[in-house]
Amino acid sequence: MEYPTDIVLDWIASYFWPYTRIGAMLMVMSVTGARFVSTRVRLYLGLAITFAVMPVIPAAPQNIELLSFAGFITVLEQILIGVAMGTVTQFLIQTFVILGQILGMQSSLGFASMVDPANGQNTPLLGQLFMFLATMFFLATDGHLKMITFVVMSFQSLPVGVGALTNVDFRELALWLGIMFQFALSMSLSGIIALLTINLSFGVMTRAAPQLNIFSLGFAFALMVGLLICWYLIAGLYNHYDLLWHEGEKQICKFIRLDC
Repeated sequence: MEYPTDIVLDWIASYFWPYTRIGAMLMVMSVTGARFVSTRVRLYLGLAITFAVMPVIPAAPQNIELLSFAGFITVLEQILIGVAMGTVTQFLIQTFVILGQILGMQSSLGFASMVDPANGQNTPLLGQLFMFLATMFFLATDGHLKMITFVVMSFQSLPVGVGALTNVDFRELALWLGIMFQFALSMSLSGIIALLTINLSFGVMTRAAPQLNIFSLGFAFALMVGLLICWYLIAGLYNHYDLLWHEGEKQICKFIRLDC
């Protein structure tokens, strides 16, 4: 039995284009996009999801050839959609890394640092702590399953070869950099004010009693207060995560043209 080349290429394209969008999202998304996750694991996971969801997603257009300029543009569109969806989750997790960096710089806890296994960069230990907690919240609340649901639903609202992101979508994605810093600063604002009050108090003590060894005393006291502030923040960290995750869900729904 012989199969014409056109039929074979159409069959490959019907699986390749959905896989491109799903694989691009897994490449960037939190947890699966980390450096400690093997590329082969992402490859097999993307293939498994693609074969599992093929019966429920619309068929790929037959008028676009896979090995053509239009096919290349279609592949690029799928990559951009998947990357945009996964980038929102990266911004979500990095918000808590910035929170730890801000508190570490203010409380002198930033001296303790380690290599971030997600991106291979040297970051303060507080940032690692909050990042691990945010990642646990992401997995415990089935954030990874919601992302898979979103990418499957995107094939209904943004079909392959028809729907694509616009300039407004990329502008809103870029604005998430500001949202990331805004949420991180709002979460750390209480700690910043508390540590600023302590530094001002020690400044007054230095002027009143210059013979005190204020540097050694103030350094130890700032470390202790920084640890207490971290303990206080961890108690309500999930509420901040939940609020930020809802904002991320709304942004992803805007990307894929869904009412959430």
